[in-house]
Amino acid sequence: MSAFTLVLLHGFMGRGDDWKALISHLPAGVQCIAPDLPGHGDAPLDPIGSNPPFGAYCEQVWTGLHAQLPERFALAGYSMGGRIAAWLAARHPERVTALVLEGAHPGLSSAADRQARLDNDETWARRLEQGPWPDVLDAWYRQPVFASLDNARRRAFIQARAPQDPQRLAHALRAASLGHQPSLIPGVAGLDIPRTFIAGGQDEKFTFLGERWARDCPGLELVKLDGLGHNCHAEAPETVARIIHRTCCGQQNVTKSIHSP
Repeated sequence: MSAFTLVLLHGFMGRGDDWKALISHLPAGVQCIAPDLPGHGDAPLDPIGSNPPFGAYCEQVWTGLHAQLPERFALAGYSMGGRIAAWLAARHPERVTALVLEGAHPGLSSAADRQARLDNDETWARRLEQGPWPDVLDAWYRQPVFASLDNARRRAFIQARAPQDPQRLAHALRAASLGHQPSLIPGVAGLDIPRTFIAGGQDEKFTFLGERWARDCPGLELVKLDGLGHNCHAEAPETVARIIHRTCCGQQNVTKSIHSP
């Protein structure tokens, strides 16, 4: 399969443009759609209402996408975007031909953990609303999950995120919080399509979660990328593009594998 449509969903604080470097390494026949998620960039975030927030947020993503989608397409997402991609693939299995998740959390296992995450995300949302914005950005990228970032890459991420509206990001964070998310494992396990999970070898948390994805979703390939952190497609776009392309073409290794960029 040399020609297909690939939808790419960015992470929190990101934009569709985050995928530009990766897209440049995909074959010319791949048509890429990389939208800004609701509350990011120029994409509006409608009131969530009384529906379960995470599902309602995902439905807004789908509403903004489906008019430009062909009948069948591949789907990939990073971090928050990966969680959304997994949710959408499970809701629309007749439309999705392949699924690639990069550093995406499958869901918290206890009510206490979910409440703790809601509390943590509320703290961050208030920091986003109250500022000062440059300091909040710097603090965000000093969290343990980004420990592999050197100073130059941290500055680059901060510069790229600086034009975002922190008020809108706060609303998106509350809506799409991992604390609101149900387990994504059953839905992804039930998909009869090529599926891959990518984790950076230096990202211990998501390497561990990748093992959970692989254990509970038979046939899902786990790819660990040596020397990389949480944001693999930013650090090694050519390598991640190659993995996405071969997954979409059905050329997976069913067993767990380690690829060095």
